[in-house]
Amino acid sequence: MQINTFANERMKILYALSFMHRGMAQVWAANETSVVLANTSTFNTLEGLLTSIEGTFGNPDKERMAHAQLHALRMTPGMTAEEYMANFEMISGRTGFNDAALEDAYVQGLPQSILLKVYSQTSLPSGMDNWKAVVHNLDCLQRGYAELKQSIRPNRVTISPEECPCCHPSTGHLGANGHRPEQAQVGNSQLLQLQ
Repeated sequence: MQINTFANERMKILYALSFMHRGMAQVWAANETSVVLANTSTFNTLEGLLTSIEGTFGNPDKERMAHAQLHALRMTPGMTAEEYMANFEMISGRTGFNDAALEDAYVQGLPQSILLKVYSQTSLPSGMDNWKAVVHNLDCLQRGYAELKQSIRPNRVTISPEECPCCHPSTGHLGANGHRPEQAQVGNSQLLQLQ
């Protein structure tokens, strides 16, 4: 909506109210539209309308909601350390938590794989900035290792010994077809290397 295209504040307010057309918002907007048309509205500006909308439909306890969101936040598989930190910072500013509580919430949301690596070090990071740096470095190393592993064997097919009918998994001897247990024959001539 371009603010300059309306003749006055009343038209801006009526235009904004026209977009509220579902559920309780529709009922509230219909009542407010009638009041604006009758020139008896308690707000005379678009900002006044937006404040009224926030007061009526907004979350009355933003801080408590932010607490719940922060405690539920987790660094999930596929999420980078940067993405986790961005989400964390977006929510943490609304909590009113002190530094120690923020650090605790940050650590609680980390995956076990990263926590194991952090706690296996000789000393734990102290302070949020140090935690961020350590987690970022570990995440980068873990992703780099996964890429390296994939680049070494990009098209490797993995078959377990139980899935391979020609191998005897319990012995180190040749299978029934004359191949080593760590190989499986595909077709007449191809061998698949097993892990």
